[in-house]
Amino acid sequence: MSTKTDRLNLRCSSATLATLREAAEVQDQDLTSFILGAALDRARTVLAEDRVLRLDPHEVLQLERALDAEPAAIPQLAALLRSVRASASARV
Repeated sequence: MSTKTDRLNLRCSSATLATLREAAEVQDQDLTSFILGAALDRARTVLAEDRVLRLDPHEVLQLERALDAEPAAIPQLAALLRSVRASASARV
């Protein structure tokens, strides 16, 4: 287990503190563990989304063009869907 040496202080309203304390109690956690756990979960989500969804300007333009373009039929996909439908109706 790593040594905890750094501190994080924050200010909030009385209502916010009461809500956090109540939620921590419901989870059977102390306030520090509850807040730190929630903050870490959110931080990990933000970082994961940033790493996955980071696009450079050229890629953003490509994505926008693709989303704006008229849908195109893909013959192989259409054939696959027909075969899946046919096999599903044959089983019924």
